[in-house]
Amino acid sequence: MTQFTQIHCQTATTASAGFAILHGSLAPEGCVVKLDGFTVDVFDGPARVFGSTRDALDGIARGRIRACDIVIIRQDGSEITAAGLQSVADALEDADIERVTVLTDARTTGSESGAIIGQVAPGAQARGPIAYVNDDDIIHIDIAARRIDVFADIDLRRATKAQKPGKITFGAGALEKYARMVTSVTNDGLL
Repeated sequence: MTQFTQIHCQTATTASAGFAILHGSLAPEGCVVKLDGFTVDVFDGPARVFGSTRDALDGIARGRIRACDIVIIRQDGSEITAAGLQSVADALEDADIERVTVLTDARTTGSESGAIIGQVAPGAQARGPIAYVNDDDIIHIDIAARRIDVFADIDLRRATKAQKPGKITFGAGALEKYARMVTSVTNDGLL
């Protein structure tokens, strides 16, 4: 962790209430942040990437998460629920790990507590930038400027065959057809 990261993690400001939409290289179509979950406006942190809330909970139990980390839970086929996100936030609090942000491409309800950013679009299934974030990539969040960026060459990773995101299948039937046809939440999930 750089000195710059430590300074920005520890500089407290007064958070506002309500929600905001952030845009940037990590969320070109935007993401939703609940403002009262944050005590700082500008911070950087290394990514810790997980494919499900269960994996994130296991990572917390094994000590993979430290203060100032950005926990990324990609929706790569597992159902991510508000209760699952809240269980991650609760586990971080129980483990006494402070100043951690949870970032996901799943929908959030707004009822979760803690520093949670949700609905990153485009998501992992749509080959959005979140699909190509690796552990230790630096995530920069500037709530005041409404920016969220990743300091990594996502376009290069997208172009390489080894970095393809997981493809989820539902077998034959209506659910498989729906998964192939539905669009991003930013397009109202149109079929």
